[in-house]
Amino acid sequence: MKELTLHHEIHCSLERFWELFFDPAFTREMIVDGLGFASCDVDPVVADGPWQKRTMRVVPKIDVPAAVAKLLGPKLGYTEHGKLDTRTREWSYEIVLSVLSDRIRMGGKVRVDAAGANRCMRHSDLWVDVRILGLGGLVERAAEKNMRDGWDRSAAWMNKVLDVREPAGTP
Repeated sequence: MKELTLHHEIHCSLERFWELFFDPAFTREMIVDGLGFASCDVDPVVADGPWQKRTMRVVPKIDVPAAVAKLLGPKLGYTEHGKLDTRTREWSYEIVLSVLSDRIRMGGKVRVDAAGANRCMRHSDLWVDVRILGLGGLVERAAEKNMRDGWDRSAAWMNKVLDVREPAGTP
């Protein structure tokens, strides 16, 4: 199992971050335009007691070694099942791949802290667990690289969009 933690400053308030996070149009725009994924379908948020739950299906753009690409095939997609604990403001999610979902598991948790005026810090604890004899380590390293790249690029895209749409000092 590979685990990693990433920290990104996002150019908006803590409250604005969560508004954007749960905005289906913003999420689709970030994933398709910002990250270059083939598609993103975001279901409405469902309130369930102290939880806000959301499911989305995406077809990602991935960069993997040839052996991993052959293993995953040309039609890789995934469904993300996530929930926000409204008491702790922690998002947790698990990803179910369209292929090899019984052997490759991925997920994580996201926390966001205020970091000054119109700034917040996103903390992402990510994990991937691959159980494929002989290729597990290679697949885990490829997944880690893609997760790190995607989260870094999402922060950069968000900040670029926020700096244009909501310049510093605007709510």
